[in-house]
Amino acid sequence: MKPFLICQVTPFQFGGSTEVMEFAYSHIVYNSQNIPSPNPRNREHEHRHDRSASVPDLVENQTYSSTSFRPLSLPANHSFHQYDNRFLKSSGDEDNCVYATVPKSSHGNRAKRPIPPARSKKSTPMDEEDNQAPPLPPRLNSFTTHQLSATLPCSLNPPQRVPPPRPKRTFPAPKKTGSQPSKKANVNVVSVNLGKLVDVSNLQTQAVKAIYCQRCSAALSSISRIHQKYADIIWPCEFCSKQNVITRSFSTIPNSQDVIYLSGSTNEDYINVDDSLVVFCIDVSGSMCATNEIEVSDDSSRTVHVSRLQSVQEAILRSLSLMTQTCPQKRVALVTFNDEVTVYGDGLGEPMRLSDYQLLDSDYLKERGREFPAPRCIAESLQALNYRVHEMREQGATALGPAALISVSIASKKPGSKVIICTDGRANTGLGYLESVEEDIYECSRQFYTDVGEQATLSGVIVSVLTIEGTDCRLAELGKLADQSGGRINIVDPTNLSKEIQATLEDDVIATNATVTFVVPEQMYFGYEEETGNKYVKRIGNVTKDTELTFEFGIKEGHVQAVQAIEKLPFQLQVSFTTQDNRQACRVISQERHITSNSSLVEDNVNITVLGIHAAQLSGRLTMEGKVKEARREVEAQKELIQKIVEKKQNQKEDDIYQNWLCSVAVVCEDLTNPQQVESIAQGKNITENSDSVFKVLSDEVANMVYRLKNAKSKMLKKPVSKPKSTLVPML
Repeated sequence: MKPFLICQVTPFQFGGSTEVMEFAYSHIVYNSQNIPSPNPRNREHEHRHDRSASVPDLVENQTYSSTSFRPLSLPANHSFHQYDNRFLKSSGDEDNCVYATVPKSSHGNRAKRPIPPARSKKSTPMDEEDNQAPPLPPRLNSFTTHQLSATLPCSLNPPQRVPPPRPKRTFPAPKKTGSQPSKKANVNVVSVNLGKLVDVSNLQTQAVKAIYCQRCSAALSSISRIHQKYADIIWPCEFCSKQNVITRSFSTIPNSQDVIYLSGSTNEDYINVDDSLVVFCIDVSGSMCATNEIEVSDDSSRTVHVSRLQSVQEAILRSLSLMTQTCPQKRVALVTFNDEVTVYGDGLGEPMRLSDYQLLDSDYLKERGREFPAPRCIAESLQALNYRVHEMREQGATALGPAALISVSIASKKPGSKVIICTDGRANTGLGYLESVEEDIYECSRQFYTDVGEQATLSGVIVSVLTIEGTDCRLAELGKLADQSGGRINIVDPTNLSKEIQATLEDDVIATNATVTFVVPEQMYFGYEEETGNKYVKRIGNVTKDTELTFEFGIKEGHVQAVQAIEKLPFQLQVSFTTQDNRQACRVISQERHITSNSSLVEDNVNITVLGIHAAQLSGRLTMEGKVKEARREVEAQKELIQKIVEKKQNQKEDDIYQNWLCSVAVVCEDLTNPQQVESIAQGKNITENSDSVFKVLSDEVANMVYRLKNAKSKMLKKPVSKPKSTLVPML
């Protein structure tokens, strides 16, 4: 049985009652079954008691395996040979002869072998084979027999009986089955709430730098053990046992489990004013003229037909009006795209238009975006922006890729800025072309959106992608912009565009350049991660108030006994990030966990929210990597465990969480697990079957759900409150 750890969900509570990190169990639980005893004498004693009483110990203090010789209990003064040598004769005393003389009349009948004592245990096929005699040697001819009988002495002491070499045995090959064994759920899960971790406004900070281990980069903390040797302070790292020499004084050693290191001095002239940019990147291609029928809430209760572009225009006008009232210092820019890209900025100046070959040069687009003047605050540019929004007209193709690139370049002037892309079709001109399914073009376009998302992350910009309901925009590829930068991905009903844009504007960036490092003892590993050591490093980039991260760990094979001998195991979380006032910060949380072998309390104390969020994030990530079957096995394993816990506790709150979780992960269990369906769709689109075939055939609806799973948050498992659907009152 594979060794495992179980950690209960007992939250870290530092800096008040805020829960910033949750484990899965209060103790680390290891499986003590099938672990050999560390004492050899105990192993010998246990083995001897397991043997049958009918088989005596012919050799003291010796054990036998299924592949070693097992001495048989024979009657006294009885000569017995495993080989049947009745055809050999020798002259002289038969009692002292090596080979017994057999009368001719008995040549046709085989002598009966003595029956070994019966065993108390039920014999296995391997044991039956061990008790059978080896095959007979080839019968010798008369000449050879005569020579052998003539040369054998008649009076020799019987030599020590040595068992003949065992014949080579062949075992039948195991039958191959199509279905893989069911996967067991792993409850060794840690959930980190980054939105709360990076909020250090009301916490005490340290002005000095942290001291790190020279081997594993763990930070010196209050759980570290130090001693003095001559004039030096020696710190044996509790994670990798590296002997680190500390040259600083004792006053810099932390005395708390939660320490925040903040570098740089506070700028007295700094004013906490949000003057970040909001760039609306709007599709004005010909397909935006399609209309939807909506109801208008007035006395006549009439219905009107509103085009997609009109719905977008109304949503932007509402957002501009609201921003003017709530945050008039924000800066807003407008970018539209069809078969050319038009940059209006704040609407006060002459727009910049890009077309033809300019849409194929990424360096040129980046440079033009950086050179474009920064927009003024919304309080000054509201009327000009309203005019530009009213003047938008739908026509032409969809140069989505170049528009996204130049929008990110404009927003990069201010960290914490946002880009909101709204479109209803695939990019079919310029960079990021998504109409073709040819391998070279597909990989180039996919890499383009990955690079733009990476640029946004490095610049502290959040990109959100909103598509119109009922359209096909290849959201699986386009969504990489938002997935990497921490933005939203959603398919929106045109009547709800205003609410969705408003919710997107509320996702403020509270930290940038965030990196998470989790350090465990060297006897452990991290599941589904490339790192082979005891350190897990994840680059997050932008952090919002709802950003969460989960990961799992376990004990390495062969290290169970070493962990069993330790009373406590250390854990450490390091989060480095850039604050809103552009200061470098690092938060270090360290704690030790007790060890136990009692796993019976897991079902009574495990936090199903942490397990559910981790299963959602992991299944979404595996699906995007093309590992759909593996994602399904993970979901089914967690489903079996969570369902058992919910049925045992009979708690309505946890039952609601479980039902919401089932609805969230249903897309992995149902929509993506039919290989024939995926293969047929791939063949219909001339897609070769490889690791990316699932990724290529994802519909926008499925891709939207998978991206949501990949970035799942705890609040998604809360029972939703039903609200009446509001009607739209046109502002145009």
